[in-house]
Amino acid sequence: MTWARSLGGALALLFGCVESRPALAASCSVSSSGVSFGAYDPVDAADTRGTGMIRLSCDQSVNATVALNGGGASSLDHVMRNGTSELAYDLYVDAQRAGVWGDGTGGSQTVSFNGTIVDRSVYGAIRARQRVTAGSYTDVITLTVTY
Repeated sequence: MTWARSLGGALALLFGCVESRPALAASCSVSSSGVSFGAYDPVDAADTRGTGMIRLSCDQSVNATVALNGGGASSLDHVMRNGTSELAYDLYVDAQRAGVWGDGTGGSQTVSFNGTIVDRSVYGAIRARQRVTAGSYTDVITLTVTY
């Protein structure tokens, strides 16, 4: 199944979902608010931060794992685009932005969801001082839910 939700704001991420489950298992759905960064200032010395939310809702309790793809060569390659202009960013499992949320490869981590309705924050950071053109930048991340 695939889900996507559009977001407002100057910079935003959209999430889609792929579900992997055995027959006769719980039935689940995924929704997200995506990550909205607001305005990006290319001369600011600090990263621009944003937060989003992923919700897993199931008809029975599950022990699930959620992986995020990067859209590039690895789960660590995140780029928002506006035409041919690109803006690099990262997604994290924690507010301190220490653990990269990915697919478990290249030093990235997946995140556990345990229960019937579980919300998890997604923390993002756009790397500081990137030369980009003005405009709206977006990217689509695929979530893979395994239970």
